[in-house]
Amino acid sequence: MAARADFPTRTTLRELTPQARLLPYELGEPTLTALYDSGPLTGPHGMRVQANMVTTLDGAVTGAHGSSREISSPADMRVFSVLRALADAVVVGAGTARAEGYTRLAAKRAHLAQRRRRGQADVPALVLITASGNIDTDRLDAAGNSDVIVHTSCADEATLDRLRGYFGDGNVVTHADDVTPAAVLADLRARGMRRVLCEGGPALLGTWLQAGVIDELCLTVSPLITGTGPGLVSGPAFDPPLRARPLSQLTDGSTTIHRLQLDSP
Repeated sequence: MAARADFPTRTTLRELTPQARLLPYELGEPTLTALYDSGPLTGPHGMRVQANMVTTLDGAVTGAHGSSREISSPADMRVFSVLRALADAVVVGAGTARAEGYTRLAAKRAHLAQRRRRGQADVPALVLITASGNIDTDRLDAAGNSDVIVHTSCADEATLDRLRGYFGDGNVVTHADDVTPAAVLADLRARGMRRVLCEGGPALLGTWLQAGVIDELCLTVSPLITGTGPGLVSGPAFDPPLRARPLSQLTDGSTTIHRLQLDSP
């Protein structure tokens, strides 16, 4: 799990839109869960794809030492935890997984009853996107117990054999060219997964935004200026720019958390 997940989450939030109300911490977060699970599961790809990122006021997605934990907060972590609890699959680039110290995901007792009522597995699958096949399996196994699904364009048979031997043949999906969002989503849909969470990083998010598969961007803006660090999205420019419509906005008095519906490019 990302180091960002180490934060405590028991902070009170104020919902600014679509309605004004206080959202104190609740065990299992039923109110926040209902808010973030309100979007349809019937998008063009037959599922709902949410992206979750945290950024500073000057647009950096990591602090000076390269981790999103440096710019996160308890308010951010409340929403982060809810989004993971809603997901059937958490998709992340392998480079981001290495930089952030991802492990297998773990079941959260507070959310188990809700997941089971929705017919979900106890823990989301972790989906790694990698061109090179470079995956730190020792770090992955340091905690958690989720399945790991690898999508890779690596053509090196020795690397692929190692990945298949570790994760299983069915959990290593190879691509002749670049790993496209449509191909990843088709595979997850075939596995019965309809709630997908993309956690970046910037290159992966840029690719998925360009492909028009992100239904909602859940964006935390921390009240920090770092003066350095990668931005929210990397890759080709959007011409014309993507437009977003606000669905909800939360704050703890300093951090602001947006949920945005994105138009297709």
